[in-house]
Amino acid sequence: MSGIPQPAASPGDPGRAATDQVPFGATVAVMAVIGLILGSQAYVTIPLMPEIATAWGVEQSAAAWATSAFAIAYACGSLLSGPLAENYGRRTAIWTSLAALSLATLAVPLAGGQTGGLAMRAVQGLAAGVFAPVVYAYFGERLPAQRVALALTVVSCALGGTLVAGQLGAQLLESLFGWGAVFWVSAPLLAAGAVAARMVMLPDAPRDAGRAGGGFAFGNVLSSGRLIPLFVTALIVLGGVTAVYTGVQLYGPESLGDPDAMFALRASALPSLLVAVLAAPKLAAIPPTRRAAGALALAGLGMGAAALAGDNTLVLGIALFAAMVGVATAGPALVQAVGGAAGADRATAIAVYSFLLNLGAGIGAQVPQATDVFTHLVLWIGLAFAAAIGLVVLAGRASNRAAAADKGRSEVPGVASVPAEAR
Repeated sequence: MSGIPQPAASPGDPGRAATDQVPFGATVAVMAVIGLILGSQAYVTIPLMPEIATAWGVEQSAAAWATSAFAIAYACGSLLSGPLAENYGRRTAIWTSLAALSLATLAVPLAGGQTGGLAMRAVQGLAAGVFAPVVYAYFGERLPAQRVALALTVVSCALGGTLVAGQLGAQLLESLFGWGAVFWVSAPLLAAGAVAARMVMLPDAPRDAGRAGGGFAFGNVLSSGRLIPLFVTALIVLGGVTAVYTGVQLYGPESLGDPDAMFALRASALPSLLVAVLAAPKLAAIPPTRRAAGALALAGLGMGAAALAGDNTLVLGIALFAAMVGVATAGPALVQAVGGAAGADRATAIAVYSFLLNLGAGIGAQVPQATDVFTHLVLWIGLAFAAAIGLVVLAGRASNRAAAADKGRSEVPGVASVPAEAR
């Protein structure tokens, strides 16, 4: 998103004039709430699969495409976020995409069948995908450098928590008012979010006529040995948890056939978000790749425990809680690692990361159909998380080597070092 010129101070520079910075608390709070409502749309269809299947006249397994259609389109929307933000500005890209999302959300229950329903879910995802990459880049440009990490953590946890919150909210609304109410309640909330975002974000800076607008530095990003392992990890992280929660809905213990039991299981993972946010300040001193590797290890152990739970829903709930703490902690660490490794191409790298993260979610919704044994599913996901740890370690070592090389060049007279942000 290099087409918009930056103020003289570098992004996130604490020395930037106060008039160039947004109020931290209001900005982060508004974006976190919007992220929670917006991201929940990806997962509301998981507990609604029986009702959607009936309404659309398809098998319940086919209704899983309602989740995949959103996630795959969301991934594409992440890539579109760059050109939109460059040509129209950060604030305009955010509030207009939220307005479009509100309209598409309203239309989902009115689609009348699978074809129309999936089309509206795809429009939802395309509009929603613009949000995270633009907001993360906006934080880096507008917030003081020492507060960017906390802002990323709060919003990332809000988005990560939608896997649980979206399912809980959908199940509750469906039980009270029917499945259509899930979308009819969400639509006005998203419209209100569009208004709030427009109010809290600073006006868009005019584009520099001397710089080319639109387009990403894809070549630099996709050829980086520091970024490629993190991109592959993105496929695993959200895809893994989406697969597990879809598998719980389709093939979980028989006792979860009781709606109250399923509600309690989903709710048991919700406090994991609070744990991740509270732990963030204490974990901030740990390098992002190490923090991500440790968090992924916890998520993998949670999956292993879920495989051993059998029909014991209490043990399953504890296992999924641990897995969600790991995922919620890994998310912001991976965003920081991607941004740090990308340097000047940070916005591009975050957009690609978001694309792959949500592409993984779309694939993850289909993974449970490869087996009808829940234990096998969570074991596979646990192994995938183990592989992700190795990828993150590789990325960390590549970054360390690059940092050492930069330091060596900086010690040569007349050779400038690469800024720390690029490392």
